[in-house]
Amino acid sequence: MSKKKYDGAYVPADGSYGLRLELKGKHFALLWRNSPVLETKFTVDEDGVFELSDNELRHTSGGDVYATLRNCRFRDDLIVLTEDFPITGESITELKLTEDSRYGHVTVETEAVAPLLKGKWKAENVSYMPELIFKGDSVSLGDEMKLKYAAVRYIGETSQRYRIINADPSNEMIGHLIPFEFDGVTLTTAIPVCDAPTVWIRYKKV
Repeated sequence: MSKKKYDGAYVPADGSYGLRLELKGKHFALLWRNSPVLETKFTVDEDGVFELSDNELRHTSGGDVYATLRNCRFRDDLIVLTEDFPITGESITELKLTEDSRYGHVTVETEAVAPLLKGKWKAENVSYMPELIFKGDSVSLGDEMKLKYAAVRYIGETSQRYRIINADPSNEMIGHLIPFEFDGVTLTTAIPVCDAPTVWIRYKKV
C-alpha cells in the first residue's frame, strides 16, 4: 500500500477529545491534547500493521515513559491504536480521517482579524484586569506576559464572530484567561474559577 494512502490527520471515531494522529510520508506523530507524545518513523506491512521505530509515549521530550503503543493497524478505513498503561492496562481507540486542523473545525483568519484587534484594550467591567495590547500576531497582558495568538472562526459560522486563542494549540488558555470571543467590537473572556461563579470580563478598545 502506498504511504500516500495514510497521509493526513486522524481523530477518535467516537468523537472523544484527546488523541490525534498525524501521518506524512514516513513520519508518525501521536498527540495528546495537541501536544506530541510520540514522534517516530513508520512503515506498514501488507496486513496494514504499522511498524514503528519507537513506541514509548512521553509528555515531554526526554521525559518519563507513561505508556507504550503496543499495536497500530489500518482496518476498514480506520486506524486502530492499542495503548498499554502501567496501571490501567490496555486502551483501544479507533481513529478516523479528519480535515480539521489542530485548532478544530475552524478556519484560521488571524491575518484578516489582526487589524481589528491592533491597539490597546481595557476591561470595562473589572477594574483590576490588566490592559491588552495587540500588535501583529501577538498579544500582551499588561506587563505580565506576551504571547502569539490565532483568530479562528467555526466552519459554517455566518456572522463575523471569532475566537481569539493561543497560537499554540496544546495550550487552551491565553495566559490565565480563557479564549476570547470577539464580535468585532468587544472581547469577552473570563478567569476560570472552580468554586465560584464565573466572572465574565468585557474588553473594549481604548
